[in-house]
Amino acid sequence: MLASRTLEENLRQAAGQRAFIDLVELRADHLLPSEAAAAASFPAKVGLPCILTVRRKIDGGVFDGTETERLALLGKLVGAGFAGMDVEEDLQAPDLDAAARAAGVAVIRSFHDFSGVPSDLAQRLERLPRNASEIAKAAVTPRTSAQLADLLAAAAAGGGGRGAPRVILGMGDLGFPTRVLAARLGSAWSYTSPTSQGVAPGQVTPGTLVDLYRFRSLRPDTPVFGVVGNPVMHSRSPLIHNRGYAALGIDAVYLPFQVPDLEAFWATADLLAIRGLSVTVPHKTAVLGPRVSGDEDVRVIGACNTLFRSAAPGPWSGANTDMEGFLSPLREVFDGRLPGGLRAVVIGAGGAARSVVAALTAAGARVLVCNRTVEHARGLAEAFGAEYAGLDADGLRAAGKGADLIVQTTSVGMAPRQDLDPASALRFRGNELIYELIYAPAETPLVRRALAAGCRVVYGWQMLLAQARRQFLLFTGREYPRDLMDALATPSD
Repeated sequence: MLASRTLEENLRQAAGQRAFIDLVELRADHLLPSEAAAAASFPAKVGLPCILTVRRKIDGGVFDGTETERLALLGKLVGAGFAGMDVEEDLQAPDLDAAARAAGVAVIRSFHDFSGVPSDLAQRLERLPRNASEIAKAAVTPRTSAQLADLLAAAAAGGGGRGAPRVILGMGDLGFPTRVLAARLGSAWSYTSPTSQGVAPGQVTPGTLVDLYRFRSLRPDTPVFGVVGNPVMHSRSPLIHNRGYAALGIDAVYLPFQVPDLEAFWATADLLAIRGLSVTVPHKTAVLGPRVSGDEDVRVIGACNTLFRSAAPGPWSGANTDMEGFLSPLREVFDGRLPGGLRAVVIGAGGAARSVVAALTAAGARVLVCNRTVEHARGLAEAFGAEYAGLDADGLRAAGKGADLIVQTTSVGMAPRQDLDPASALRFRGNELIYELIYAPAETPLVRRALAAGCRVVYGWQMLLAQARRQFLLFTGREYPRDLMDALATPSD
């Protein structure tokens, strides 16, 4: 989607993305008036099939003229070599439709819903085309996991697009998987933005879609894996897993699933026949239940970060790769084995903290759990024979006395709280080892403060790679490529 103010800039952006794109959409409503008047030259210059769009504000566009002026602009440009013209479902302009047919321009009849997913989405898709040559397009905005499932069900109700061509997509973070899985939804194409600052929420760059998610090789039946969390769009797990699939020639794709309501997500998992899931904050304990048969680590820890199944829909097996993922980088620091009597402080009491406390106590460490809600700290500590304290001044004073290792397990320090330190009153002596489980950003406020004090640091990226290696094996039955693991070992923001 090209939405710059000048034709020259749009042409420059299209040329820069030429290796990744098959067609372009010119958002003429974003052009300066003088540029819009000259837009007839654009199709010949861009050298790709081009869709013309002049979007009203009510539909998410920026055209600020009258409707008469908008129709006049569309009428002037429709015969200038554009391959398609995107117009709204309620537009009544027989002369414009006739001009499009005469010029061989495909009419894309569309509607946009920025508030949610309409309950009659499947029926509206069926009603959109006014004749057999028109292409139906629906762009909606799922706000809950249940609405994402409704979107997918509507796409399936249309036979996966095996009839007339159409485009159906979900905008925003929850709708992001539909942009990658266009073939699964039966969409004729997907939308990207050359700057990742998309006109519609959720767009990524063409290179991200093609290189990271291997968009062009995905089929309607390509196996789907992913990570569920809230937030999750920052996750580096798609990078790790999708590069692994590409290196080994595995037909699969791994996606981020923003999941604010876990119980409603299971319908999406079945509709997409998802085969495996990484589980992150805040769902590591919530996933445990009748759907999941956990292994011994899951039962001991009481948290699960990996789900997989042999067939979908079907029951899930649960595993926890966090414990070994956490210990692996720590062993490297201590030359293969944790020293006896290690004094450790664990900040947080959620699912990730449970894995950390279980690993440390099993290795013989003396652990103090510090959490804002003291009752949660006590519950976790008592489950593993550890001590507990709050994150108040008294608790942090206790934490700072003689600790060899401080492990930060909360989400404080990543977006949208990337400027916060979960234990700002904790004073470092300089000889502690700090282990930050957050990996994006690579350096949180706590890590920067620790480095300034002279502390050694183990980064969350190291743990992510270690636990992802075992997840990859559980998902695919294949070992992650060692050379690729080494190449990914250096984090970046």
